[in-house]
Amino acid sequence: MRNNISLLIALLLPFSMIAQGWSGGIRAGLNYSRIDGPSEIDPSGNNLERNTFSSGFHIGGMISRKLNSAVGLRGEILYSQRGTDYQYQGDSYLRLFTEAGVVANTRGTRYTTLRITNTYLDLPLSVFLRLGRIELSAGGYGSFMLSSRGVGELNYNGKSTVGQTIEPLLVPLKYDYFKDQYQQTGVLNAKVITVDNKRVVVPSTLGAYYDTRDTGVPLFNRIDAGLHAGLGIFMSQGLYLGARIQKGFMDLTRAEQELSLQSLDSTGKIIPRSDEDLNLSLQLSIGFSF
Repeated sequence: MRNNISLLIALLLPFSMIAQGWSGGIRAGLNYSRIDGPSEIDPSGNNLERNTFSSGFHIGGMISRKLNSAVGLRGEILYSQRGTDYQYQGDSYLRLFTEAGVVANTRGTRYTTLRITNTYLDLPLSVFLRLGRIELSAGGYGSFMLSSRGVGELNYNGKSTVGQTIEPLLVPLKYDYFKDQYQQTGVLNAKVITVDNKRVVVPSTLGAYYDTRDTGVPLFNRIDAGLHAGLGIFMSQGLYLGARIQKGFMDLTRAEQELSLQSLDSTGKIIPRSDEDLNLSLQLSIGFSF
């Protein structure tokens, strides 16, 4: 009996809150986002990396409470895609491996394109100011990353450490940052070539950690948080169009998986990096408040 009463209270609570001045709503729309971080630089001072805006979407619900006729508070829960279109172009290296995992270092030029899509559960909290049909809002958000994937292509031309020319390589990139393992590859249609008298396997696809350090941790942190500010225009009492800019202040990437693509050290080992990479996104929404 007690459990039935508790369930009834839980079911009636949202309606009771709305009756006491709370209101609900839904919103959905597009995200345009990128990861902001420093670029590697070649010896001439040129940037080797570039992050540009990629597109995604968001959808979810919200609940609002007016404090007076103009000011109120709002909480939201959103499924949201954020990411970046990444490019690397210039001097680089590529480590290839034998079937036994022995490394063969090469040096050359790399052109990498990669679209990274990170999906989040977002929890924004806002203060809003309603001025007629115009609404201004600002606040903070917390996010939990649900998944992280990348799709792209590696185009590489290089030579071995003793000057052997390596045939040009064009390899698809298929990354799952939370599931891929160290040196994970696609073996279907893989080729075997000789580099410095070593028979190395050229994979048909590369995973996220093929040519990194074997740390056992993913590149991306699960938790993000930041600030946001937005503008809404109400087309009717409930229907509105909105725009919001959102900036994270937590480093997205783990130092254990950040590495230089420009060069190896004097012993042929990977050089670690420690960059701060932050989310930046613009949301365009259509929503309904009731």
